Parts: sequence; structure tokens; C-alpha cells
Amino acid sequence: MPGTRRLARAAGAIRRFRPGANGTSLAAMNDLLEAARQARKRAYAPYSGFAVGAALRSRSGRIHAGCNVENAAYPQGQCAEAGAIAAMVAAGEREIAEILVMGAGERPCTPCGGCRQRLAEFAAPETPVLVADPEKGVRLRTTLGALLPESFGLGAGRAAAPDAAEEVRRLAPGFVPRVGLLLGSGMGAVAESIEEVAAVRLDALPGMPASSVEGHAGRLVLGRLAGVAVACLQGRVHLYEGVPAREAVLPVRLLAELGCRVLVSTSAVGAIRADLAPGDLVLVEDHINLTGANPLAGPPGEGPRFLDQSEAWAPHLKAALRRAASGQGMALPSGVYLATLGPTFETPAEVRAFRALGADLVGMSLVPEAIAARHAGLAVAGLAIVVNKAAGLQKSPLTHEETLAHAGRAAGSLARLLAAALPEIAHG
Repeated sequence: MPGTRRLARAAGAIRRFRPGANGTSLAAMNDLLEAARQARKRAYAPYSGFAVGAALRSRSGRIHAGCNVENAAYPQGQCAEAGAIAAMVAAGEREIAEILVMGAGERPCTPCGGCRQRLAEFAAPETPVLVADPEKGVRLRTTLGALLPESFGLGAGRAAAPDAAEEVRRLAPGFVPRVGLLLGSGMGAVAESIEEVAAVRLDALPGMPASSVEGHAGRLVLGRLAGVAVACLQGRVHLYEGVPAREAVLPVRLLAELGCRVLVSTSAVGAIRADLAPGDLVLVEDHINLTGANPLAGPPGEGPRFLDQSEAWAPHLKAALRRAASGQGMALPSGVYLATLGPTFETPAEVRAFRALGADLVGMSLVPEAIAARHAGLAVAGLAIVVNKAAGLQKSPLTHEETLAHAGRAAGSLARLLAAALPEIAHG
């Protein structure tokens, strides 16, 4: 991908393998690659169709390999890394010196969160992790600790992926964003109005999750909008993608690590309130979390353990956005956002229940990131684009295609509002 290649040339954000690096010979590397390649050929993946091979080099120098094995309870089954670990333990060894995972596809196939935990039982955080393609060879070199620091019990308040922040700083030396922007489904056009300084795919940064949803490009764009230094997340990771809440919010914690003190988060939503219609831009007044998850759940870390949310959505930012909308002659109603897990759309009965709870809008995001941002000390504002009437309130079925279409049409209004509001938001 051009953006990834540009990053690698400019700052080495993807640390490609160099023969001899860290004392690993080319012959030894080829042994790992071949072991993973042969194991991958024996993978049993009738449900996903995605074959993976893994090869571990133990402290003795021996190589142990495994492949993924699926079953009718898919997505449950055995990952390739688990198979390789089992082979190593069966051989009487307990320490991993090097890890290689091989899978085909556009993006590097890094170990999943569960496998990172399994590997951590037998490997140190500094253990090299190589991510390879059966045809292209090694595509990414990182460490087990850099893949997901939060998985090693370091606490919810720890700055997310400091290695990722360091890579971004190398890409844009001296650039310190003031405001973070998070763009929801179909709103990628807003990023085009930014005077770009640098851009990178999130999955090219150590420890960052990648979105698998259409309409979410998965990029971090650094630049200026209305003269304000911004860091824009072009797309998000949703809980319904199977990503734990603590991991899904790592990109927001990255914004805080880079220097952002404000987060403006956007989302495509369904309208529960009768006076809201597709295409409307709505200011988030407050939220109701019905996702069943919280990114602060788990071992305590730095920051408040019991976070006050009396003003989860900053009053001064809401006032600034209202003034900017008025100055642009734009209507900006406000409403309460209710978050569900997804990925299914809500039922008519659920919508009636949500209305009784006081919700005006319903969506599948926004809330976990707002909680994480407040925990990291950021002031938060939310803007929602209505893309449909909630279930039972319109005759046609709800679809993701409809979401992308309405969000794309309203993205221009969102960009104008942000450009008008950012100078006050950044200095308020």
C-alpha cells in the first residue's frame, strides 16, 4: 500500500527484517520461514478459509511449528501459535526465543490478543515477533511487548503503545497535535480537508488494532485544519469486531500520548426521536452505555479507578460547537446517544425501550472511546450524523450501505462545522 511504503521509507515505522538483525542469521531465518510455511499448508480452516502457520524457536535453538485448526464452533478453535506452543511443551521446552507467524492477505497477520497472552507465558516482552507472508517473506518485525502492552497487566491508565507514539513522532518530527478527531462510518471525506503533514495506517504501528469494517480506512492523519494542529483517526475499531474494549480504545490513548488535549468524536447513528431525520447533524448531549463493556475494566492503573462522568461530554466544547453552528447558519440539535454492542441493528421493541430510557440516538460506538479519553484527561465532544430512522420507525430495512451513503452526503457539513469550531475548541 502506498501509505505504508511511504511510512517505511520516511521513518521505518514498519521494521522490516534485515538479515543478521539481533544476531539472527539468514539461514536461521529461512528455517523459521520454511517451518511456518509447511505448517500453514496443513492448516484446517474450512470455515474462515484463512490458513495460518506459526514457528517458534526455543532457547535450545529447536523450531516448533503449528497451524490453525477450526471446528464447527467457529470462531472457536486452535490458533497456529497455540499449536506451536503445544509442540514445544510436548518436546520438554518452556522458553521461546523467537516467534514467526505467517498468513496471507493485504495486512500483516499479527498474533491475536489471546495468542499474545499464551505466548507471554513462555516469552519475555522483548522477544522478537516476525510477521510473514508465504510469498513475500517477512513483512513486519516487532516485539511481543510492543504488540499489546495492555495485555501484560500494566493497567488501564498506562499510556497506550508508547512505541507507536514514538514511531509517529519519527514520522512527523516536532509536530504536536492539539485536537484529536475520530471519524465514524463513511466520514473519511472529512480527512481530505486536512492539510496533511503525515499519514500512516494504524496497523503499521506497534500494538494498534485495525478495523475490518467498510467505511473505516484505519489511518492516522496528522496535519492542520483551520490552522489547528490535529491528529485524525480515519475510522475506528468496534467492540463487535471481537476486539476487547481495552484494546479497541488504544488509538484514542495514542492521541493523548501524542499531546492531544481534546477529542471530537463522530458517529453514524439511528434516530429515535421523531424530529430527527437522515442527514441531520446532532450534538451529543450525554450517553447511555448498553454495550456491556467498559475499557477501564481490568487491573487498575494510573488515573482514577472510579471515573466521574457527570460531565463526560465537556460543556465548554458543546457551547463552542453550538456557536460555530450558529455562525454557519447550521441547525445543530442535541440528543442523548445510546450505545449497543452490535453488529446487529436494534429491534423495534428495543427502540421502544431505548426511548423510554431517554435516548434520542442509537449507535454501536462512541462511548468506549469517550470513557477512555476522559480517563486519559481529554475533554470530549461528540457529533453524530443521522443515517436512518431507528428500527420500527422507517419502512425499509436498515443496512450498512444506507449508513455509508447518508454519512458521505453529510460529511461536507461536518467538515465545515469542525473548521469553524476548531480554533475556539483548541484554545478554549
